[in-house]
Amino acid sequence: MSKKYSSNQFLKGAMVLTIAALITKILSAVYRVPFQNIVGDVGFYIYQQVYPFYGIAIALSTYGFPVIISKMVAEKLEEQDEEGAKRVALTSFLFLSTVGFIWFIGVYFGAEFIAGWMGDPLLTPLIQVISLSFLLLAPLSVMRGYYQGKENMVPTAVSQVVEQTIRVTTILFFLPF
Repeated sequence: MSKKYSSNQFLKGAMVLTIAALITKILSAVYRVPFQNIVGDVGFYIYQQVYPFYGIAIALSTYGFPVIISKMVAEKLEEQDEEGAKRVALTSFLFLSTVGFIWFIGVYFGAEFIAGWMGDPLLTPLIQVISLSFLLLAPLSVMRGYYQGKENMVPTAVSQVVEQTIRVTTILFFLPF
């Protein structure tokens, strides 16, 4: 990171990400009780079986790839190479689009095998639906990593809160159906 990055900026960024993490954890806790009460043990079992696939995609796009991208972007910016930082972002986007698409294809078309391996073939369509989350790997990772590399944590924080809000809202909205 640049030598101009003060400890005050670092603390501000850490605080923004901490607040975002706190909000996402609160949102996550808020829906669980009504969710389990409405769907019961079977519904909660289904959720618990399928959620790890979503969790992998989110972990990679929140904590994995953005860290690497931010480091490479920061190095380019430290060299005053804005175009190089943009090339890092574009190359990362192309690479992660390929990785995300491969994961999507593997999970989507392997859903029947995965569900059978988990001992519940009825999970197949749900695994296929959750496989779509891997298609968001590239845009989320690159956006987060690029702005983190530019020492701006707000887009990452906002995207985390928006993602969690959409997830919780979708779960609660579709519960009655």
